[in-house]
Amino acid sequence: MSTPTGQEPPRDVPGAGRLARGRHASHAHGTAYKLLRGFLVAAVVLTVLATGGGVYAFYRLQGNIQAEDITDLLGDDRPSDEATEDPTTGQDAVNILVMGSDTRALSDGSGDAYGGEAADPGARSDTTVLVHLAADRQSATLVSIPRDSMVDIPACTASDGTTTAAHKGQFNSAFSEGGAACTIKTVESTTGVLVDHYVVVDFSGFRSMIDALGGVTICTPEDIEDAKANLYLPAGTQQVDGETALAYARVRYIGDGSDLSRINRQQALMSSIVQKVTSSQMLLRPDQLYGFLNAATSSVTTDTELASLSQIASLAQSLQKMPSDGVQFVTVPTEPYTADENRVQWTDAADTLWAQIRTDTAGPAAATPTASATADPSTSSQLLVAPSSISVQVLNVGAPAGTAGTVAQQLADVGFLGGGTGDGQATDPGADVLVRYGTDRADSANTVAAAFGGAETRLDPSLGRNVVVEVASADVTVTDVRSRVTGTETPSATPSPTFTARVASDDICA
Repeated sequence: MSTPTGQEPPRDVPGAGRLARGRHASHAHGTAYKLLRGFLVAAVVLTVLATGGGVYAFYRLQGNIQAEDITDLLGDDRPSDEATEDPTTGQDAVNILVMGSDTRALSDGSGDAYGGEAADPGARSDTTVLVHLAADRQSATLVSIPRDSMVDIPACTASDGTTTAAHKGQFNSAFSEGGAACTIKTVESTTGVLVDHYVVVDFSGFRSMIDALGGVTICTPEDIEDAKANLYLPAGTQQVDGETALAYARVRYIGDGSDLSRINRQQALMSSIVQKVTSSQMLLRPDQLYGFLNAATSSVTTDTELASLSQIASLAQSLQKMPSDGVQFVTVPTEPYTADENRVQWTDAADTLWAQIRTDTAGPAAATPTASATADPSTSSQLLVAPSSISVQVLNVGAPAGTAGTVAQQLADVGFLGGGTGDGQATDPGADVLVRYGTDRADSANTVAAAFGGAETRLDPSLGRNVVVEVASADVTVTDVRSRVTGTETPSATPSPTFTARVASDDICA
């Protein structure tokens, strides 16, 4: 294609221009192949695949996927699953962590075009996205984690046996230090989200994947003339091939040049891909379907379970009716890092986001929470969180000795998790039972309150994610409320920090 000014651009591989490592992270990220390549796109495509065609295609293509079991490297100290099975689908929520690798040891042998393995040995990850598939299979939330985020990285052991001590560091350094296992441990320890599966993707199949779609539409507000990225585009909306899309995904010097700006562009590009897939009949043609998925699966490494035919077929079947407007792209809310403005740190809104992922209450409608009252558990038959997902601490605040232990046992008998017992001062001296709850635990508290016949609930931010029951009388009855759980979220009575999201059906120029 020609440039906006008419000159013919160089024809070497787009995006091959590089900057030396060590420059400011908000302006130059080395070779940051930020787009969700290959398998992530295939996962989104599964939302529109017909069952028969999807399973058949994956049966032929399963041999492309490299499987690696890293369970032993993750250790035993992992988060619990706070989500509940959806009563309609019979499915639980699924969290898939997708990591983009910039390794030059590419499966198609094209690594030399990007500097080669000798110039850049090993692998780094500049793209990490958590794909959350809701238990009702009506929505998917793709959370981009900025590589420049300063987080607490736990002690890790790499596949070669080398170890690193726990430390504060830039998020993407976890992959360099300990591979996929260390990145998963970092995500789980900082978010409380259990990662069910993982995918590591390189960029070798990206160009052919886009070409198999017949190109994709992008929208840029200004001309782009970047010799380093070998990218020349006029302002406006246009159709581009895989080669140009790769360069667009990697270009550095447009917008404000930041990691967050690039993530926003890539989310718009992903939206465009979803729109292209859902608005065309391409995936109903076996030849085009095979070409697309061959490119999408040729450069991925996954856990052994996700690489199996039965698991992929199950996901394909469960996601096939998900609408494109049920797919949303979210970036972890951040602010400048206090010690270095070229890095970022997560805000309170990130806590809200991760809580929604943990409890499977994310989705397009949850992106901007609003304040409204949660249903009164004494009058509503609908409860939103199962007792098996709620840990309850019981405090004796005036009842006879032994009452807290008795009540805790009664709660355990009807499915609640034990959170310990103890003595305390009554927060509300007039109440026989008071249920106090931490931030984002209103619906968990309602389930507990319902078990006491509609006890009073009260927000106590100091509790974090915990629920505490104060018992002031021995005359307390605990009932079984498990049959009343619907698994459908209602907003908390307390306003939460907000964050924004892009829905896959949004205008790509927005």
